[in-house]
Amino acid sequence: LTDLETGRDRGLWFDCRAASRVLNFAELIQHTTGPLAGRPLTLRPWQAFRHGSVFGWKKEGGLRRFRTTYHQVAKKNGKTTDTAVPALFTALFDREAAPQGYCAATTRDQAGLLFRELKRMIRASPHLSALMQVWRTSIEVPATEGLIACLSRDGNSSDGINPHFAARDEVHRWTDRELAEVLTNSMIARAQPIDWAITTAGADRASLCGEMRDYAEEVVRGTVSDDSFFAYVAEPPQDCDVGDPRFWKMANPNLGVAFSEERFGEMYREATVISGKMPNFRRLHMNLWTEGAQTWIARDVWDRGAEPFDPRSLYGLPAWVGLDLSKTTDLTAISVAVPKDGQIYLLAYSFLPEGPKGFIARAQKEKREYVAWRDAGWLEVHSGGVIDEDQVIERLETIRARFDLRELAYDRWGMKYMAKELLKRRFPLVEHGQGYGSMSSPMKRFEEAVARGRIRHAGNPVLAWAVGNVHRDEDAAENIKPNKARSKGRIDPAVAAIMALGRAEAAEGRRRAREVETA
Repeated sequence: LTDLETGRDRGLWFDCRAASRVLNFAELIQHTTGPLAGRPLTLRPWQAFRHGSVFGWKKEGGLRRFRTTYHQVAKKNGKTTDTAVPALFTALFDREAAPQGYCAATTRDQAGLLFRELKRMIRASPHLSALMQVWRTSIEVPATEGLIACLSRDGNSSDGINPHFAARDEVHRWTDRELAEVLTNSMIARAQPIDWAITTAGADRASLCGEMRDYAEEVVRGTVSDDSFFAYVAEPPQDCDVGDPRFWKMANPNLGVAFSEERFGEMYREATVISGKMPNFRRLHMNLWTEGAQTWIARDVWDRGAEPFDPRSLYGLPAWVGLDLSKTTDLTAISVAVPKDGQIYLLAYSFLPEGPKGFIARAQKEKREYVAWRDAGWLEVHSGGVIDEDQVIERLETIRARFDLRELAYDRWGMKYMAKELLKRRFPLVEHGQGYGSMSSPMKRFEEAVARGRIRHAGNPVLAWAVGNVHRDEDAAENIKPNKARSKGRIDPAVAAIMALGRAEAAEGRRRAREVETA
């Protein structure tokens, strides 16, 4: 809806005829399995929205706007079946010379699910069977010299492919990037290819699918601008009551069509009685990411502290600093916590080496937002393949010159040179480990400050990204800490912020205790 108002400014426009063409084409397709077998494939509004959007939106020159699409919907909502619409349409009526379409998955069996469905649909339709020839391992389209075939990680070779359309099924099961990269990189010669990724929620956000899910959220929120990426995520809030039918509909747009609400309620009741079924109920039927996917601090809660402020208004005030010096090739972070008028102001500085192949290559491989963050001043990039520790020290000197620096908390791991240099320069160093003993209290203080709306961070996108990546570990004694190994991305700015805020809050606690003693 926003794009209908502002898209023209970016050279985008909506082609109603193109959208209607693909929706009308869907009427040629019939269901081939289950109680609906033999009936026409009638697209529901949520399906018509997706197909119409992908095929209707155009850019200058008349080519399609969207090249990459991500569709995350709960199990049994027909996402595999309705993928037949773009798969068959692009092979027949996309005005592309010799279009190649692929049903791709990590295994031959999974890739074959959609492929066999396509073959049944063609055989069931007099119109489609007149236009397409069905063979054991391929579907051929004589009029366009096109074909549709299977592609899998454990099956046939992907060498020499030139996809115009690729349906990637159950992306949450894709454990390596090779097949995905081969598919997407092979599309470069096509004018308007479509990468159509479909999935239910997975169990590991630190994965290829998890990255697409997170990127989808950033695009939808407007944090990242990418006019070529279309996302449809039918996902209720992570902390929702999974027994509430209102949330069932958010995850299952075909509820009441593909299956009844009564049957869905039975599955929920089974999961409440047999606790081992609940994780799969949440993931498969509520479309909620499980295990390491639990969000530490919800993005909408974190964004409440995003109001800009002028750092110069804080100069001269007491400040506490956290330093997370990571591996020399990874992200290093400094966070400054400045308490003022009941609020805690966070200033975060993040440092990244450009890498052996250059900064742009690193950003393309790891996270494309690195470039925008650098240009906006949120990320400092060091030349060469490693962090320049002397530049980090100079940044600390600048911070000390601007604030009344009370403490600089650091983890001694990897800090031999820097600790020696900082001691020589008389920085007020405080060792701060990364285990439960050192991190539990600061992390709980951080959580409380967020919950009470006391943190101001000016919308720093690198810090927001790091906070969103944190995996929260808890032991039997309810001690907590961030777990870098299980987090879904880099968390160094968040760790540094926890350290800085924890030291600031501890100092405030000691001050109040002294006031009570002298009162």
